[in-house]
Amino acid sequence: MGVELETYSIVTPANRICRELHFPRRASIEEGERFTRDTSIGPEYNSKVFRNIREAFFLLKSGLRKYTNFRQNEDNHSYHVIFPVGGWTDRFAGTHLHISYGDHGLSFVEAKELSQYIFDHIPFLIVLAANSPVWRRKLTTYASNRLLKGSNTYCKAGKRGHLTKQRYRELTFNPAGPRKLSTLELRVCDSSLPEYIVAALSVFWAVSLRWLKKKPPFIRSTHANYLRAREQAMRFGPKARLVWSNHWVSVSQYVDLFFRKYADELRQMDIPKEVIDIFKYLKKGLNQTEVIRSAALKYRRRDTASWQLQFATRYIPAIQALLDGNTFQHFAKVLGVKLPNIERVWLGRREARW
Repeated sequence: MGVELETYSIVTPANRICRELHFPRRASIEEGERFTRDTSIGPEYNSKVFRNIREAFFLLKSGLRKYTNFRQNEDNHSYHVIFPVGGWTDRFAGTHLHISYGDHGLSFVEAKELSQYIFDHIPFLIVLAANSPVWRRKLTTYASNRLLKGSNTYCKAGKRGHLTKQRYRELTFNPAGPRKLSTLELRVCDSSLPEYIVAALSVFWAVSLRWLKKKPPFIRSTHANYLRAREQAMRFGPKARLVWSNHWVSVSQYVDLFFRKYADELRQMDIPKEVIDIFKYLKKGLNQTEVIRSAALKYRRRDTASWQLQFATRYIPAIQALLDGNTFQHFAKVLGVKLPNIERVWLGRREARW
């Protein structure tokens, strides 16, 4: 697996949210990872290759931590901090997930087969990794403004079994290059925190394991229902109604179905507790969009003129602490958001308790 992560940034000490290009200290960059320029948003992180879920979680935090340690500008002594959100001004920032197989990569035929397994789970992945409630510096009621406003241009919805090499599709075949193997690329996730990125990778990985076993997909719905569920996911996030083989369910029910049906695959993956907790919070109606929105509403109620400055001021220590190894719970607390109690939340209900 691998990740391409596009982000905004915060310039300090002014604490201004922007798209300015910035790179970490060159000596800190490790072999296999790249800090590059995306033509649309600015900063982009290309991860190392991950060979299991725990490695993905560790390496993502390690890699993104370098975004909090920049060279100071000699003129005004300012520096940048990573700000991983999917929308804020008028540009989209996304998280692209890549998956491959073995030492040869995926052939186009293999990628097309695998795409049919992951396709019907895309609305669920949108809900799980939605992270753009703010657009043009205004707080909205939507979960993913990035997809609502940019799907037709940057992330066009496809059909099951219709895989192409066109870049701006929600699922695309990514041919091999000098630095990487050929992959199946999923583009629907908003820029996100390591916990959420790895949660989405866990779904992608579990479905891929099912494909490797040559067992039939667990889920298949009509294209009309798929599009309806996709629209619900973009607009309503955890409050959406999703479709599982043409049966409409809540997000909480979908999480249980996924953990019950994919119990064998998920147990093989040794998913960290910090990532399991993300699915528990989702069952309680919370994803990263809701965390961002809750904090933004809190600061906007205090002062409609300076709420973005207040938000950025709190976000800086929150993201630095998270990438230094602190928990998502600590991140939310520093940001000023109270998380629901998940002590008695189970995934998969009685048949597969997590």
